[in-house]
Amino acid sequence: MQNKLQPLLNAIDDAIEASEFTRAIQLILTNWYNLPDPSPLRERVAIMLASVGRKREAVEVYELVARHYANAGYPTRSLAAIKQMHALQPDSFVLLDMVTALYNIRSPHLTNERSQSDLAQPAGKVMLEVNASSDDEAHMLDRAVERAIDLEGMVVQPLSLPALPLLSLLPAETLRRVLDFLEYEIFAEEQPVVDKVKHSGDLLWTASSDIVLPDLDSGLRLPAGALLGLNGFGQAASAHEYTTMSQRGSEVLRLSQASITRLSEEFPDFQNRLATLRRHALTEGLLCRHTIFEELSDEDRTELAASFVGLRIAKGDCLIYQGEPSPGLFIILDGSVDIVRNDDDWEITIASLSAGDVVGEVGLVSDSAAIASVIMTTAGHVLHLAREDFANVVERHPSLARYAVKLANERINAVEKNLSSQDLAEME
Repeated sequence: MQNKLQPLLNAIDDAIEASEFTRAIQLILTNWYNLPDPSPLRERVAIMLASVGRKREAVEVYELVARHYANAGYPTRSLAAIKQMHALQPDSFVLLDMVTALYNIRSPHLTNERSQSDLAQPAGKVMLEVNASSDDEAHMLDRAVERAIDLEGMVVQPLSLPALPLLSLLPAETLRRVLDFLEYEIFAEEQPVVDKVKHSGDLLWTASSDIVLPDLDSGLRLPAGALLGLNGFGQAASAHEYTTMSQRGSEVLRLSQASITRLSEEFPDFQNRLATLRRHALTEGLLCRHTIFEELSDEDRTELAASFVGLRIAKGDCLIYQGEPSPGLFIILDGSVDIVRNDDDWEITIASLSAGDVVGEVGLVSDSAAIASVIMTTAGHVLHLAREDFANVVERHPSLARYAVKLANERINAVEKNLSSQDLAEME
């Protein structure tokens, strides 16, 4: 669908940046009733009010917009408006309390069946050209304010609301503190929001729906409410998978690495919830891409994934011990492992594996002791299917058995090849 809203907002922003407030107001008033939800126009009215020193009225407009967005299911847009309002009136915290009540883990309004949607597009043709007006600028701004504070079309009671990544996993007390630390940020055009070549421990939520992933597809845009940066925190921190680029006026909410550290000190469970969310995100990515799931329908894929348990493993921990029965099947979500074979007075690393690789299949398929140990060389997360559950799962999903047998044969051949190479090296 063609985005008719963004060109209008860009035209208004151009006029505001050039201090052509009369033109900006004309564009707002001309197009007001063409928008199913004119709240983005209300935000521009607030910007102009703040620019001419009418801060009290700007705060009033921002407050109305923030309440509407929160009740209508646009939480990151609501928080963006609140943060802009706080720049004018720093001691007002009522709206953050409201967002906390609506979006914490125990809120009765949240539903997993909804995600934050894009703002509605204009119903008809957008007017980007307006005639010069002889009206006084202050009088025209007064007319725009009248429109902006009119409650017609505003959502004043919460609807069924979308959960926010991470934030809606938090209890009210923790969420409220996180909202204090969130920083509002707006980008110029074609700026890296997240750079895959630069490590950052920050988390970012998109407030607008115009951030793109150029590595994948120039037309692929992230929706509002998306969470970026999960790869960059914790012991298993890694580089970001993709670079994301801004369009003009792209908006995000940032939780800095320093803020995450402080929150972790105040709330010991905060890092655990971050780890849980990261594991879920990694699992969703694996469901889409991994060979083990490719023959399955979406329903069977989800059912099979539910049979696995997510585990966070420390560096140096042993998943499988040589000479002992395999405890089950492991899929590495992130981090890395070495497969190590010990015999008499020598040790050989047969293979080093990383995200997406599977271990434990040899002992399950052959029902024999493990031929090598599997040791975590970095901290990371794995999915584990227990040995006692394997038979029941493969009965329902034969493709898993075929995959495990094929992989076991490949792994045994690799072990034999590596051991033969070691013998030759010793003979030389």
